[in-house]
Amino acid sequence: MNLRILLTAGAAPLALISNTAFAAEIPVDAPATAIADDAQAAPADADAAPEGQGGEILVTARRRSENVQNVPIAISVVGGERLTAQGTFAISRLTQLQPTLQFYSQNPRNTFINIRGIGAPFGLTNDGFEQGVGIYIDDVYYNRIASATLDFVDVDRIETLRGPQGTLYGKNTTSGAINITTSAPTFDLSGKAEVTLGNLNFKQGKATISGPLSDTLAARISGSTTSRRGTIYNVATNS
Repeated sequence: MNLRILLTAGAAPLALISNTAFAAEIPVDAPATAIADDAQAAPADADAAPEGQGGEILVTARRRSENVQNVPIAISVVGGERLTAQGTFAISRLTQLQPTLQFYSQNPRNTFINIRGIGAPFGLTNDGFEQGVGIYIDDVYYNRIASATLDFVDVDRIETLRGPQGTLYGKNTTSGAINITTSAPTFDLSGKAEVTLGNLNFKQGKATISGPLSDTLAARISGSTTSRRGTIYNVATNS
């Protein structure tokens, strides 16, 4: 069971809110890649931003909201709408959109993510191994890959940062970082729900609701739940 609650305020208190809230106001429909070259990033895809924004794509790769074209980091951005359209519901499926990202997993404990072929060795299960790719969800660090392989819920965008990111993201980012940003609260009442059914009694539900609590305060609540029966029948317990 996953549950996320985000709050944001309006008017004067807006100056105190994380830049992530502002970055989430501009949806990204297509990936854009900016590659550092003498501190000058490559142009982003102008079609990735809605009309009227001049092709501007805002990211928080450097802990502040800024145009992806001004970020001197090798970065790829995938918006939430494209993630949904292509069925990218977890990091394991993100590899289909990020060619330099590799995901290996035999079980939750033996799971590793590499970028450009650099990261933790796959197949050497050891709780003492530190990962080489940092996973951040709304600026919260997940120190074990297994804890970050949950299904995406209400994601606004995913930024894949290639290359060492120790200056801004600390250790365990020697090969890069994945910065996941969930959608920010809105002052317009909105909501969405999704139900998925599958074999072996697979059932999954996701729901999101966002709206104002007052003239200066808005909230967004997102949750998901997943269940599925086992694949082996236990004759002793009849389960």
